[in-house]
Amino acid sequence: MRKLILLIAIICLSGCTTTKVMTGPEKQFQDAGISAKEKRYKEAAAYYNKIVTDLPDSDLAAEALFELALLNAHYDNPQRDYTRASRSFAEFLKRYPDNRRADEARTWISVLRTVQELKKQNEHLNESIEELKQLDIRHEEKRIGK
Repeated sequence: MRKLILLIAIICLSGCTTTKVMTGPEKQFQDAGISAKEKRYKEAAAYYNKIVTDLPDSDLAAEALFELALLNAHYDNPQRDYTRASRSFAEFLKRYPDNRRADEARTWISVLRTVQELKKQNEHLNESIEELKQLDIRHEEKRIGK
């Protein structure tokens, strides 16, 4: 009987020490990560935004703002917005310049600027191609018409 009580006590104590019930912002951060992994990006962004708004001076808010910026740049996010991602990374650097992820944020900003510049160049090239096609068509019509 004594061994049984001891065994039950050990089981209860081991369960109590390993189980941590998360509440509040930590739970929201965890839920945001789960939502992002499950590709529920709007939901994840809402969780991260709430943390940033409610606890702006906390380490958790810094992580949430960084993760929000990553969400905005995520390749699989249908609402992906590189401009918004760049702004979020810039805001991260402004608020948390000494954060351990500051260099990573600078790198992201640089990469996103390059992507945006290449996108503009690509659009310009496509416009030029269309203009050349139209010119070629007009030239061919003149040639045939003569």
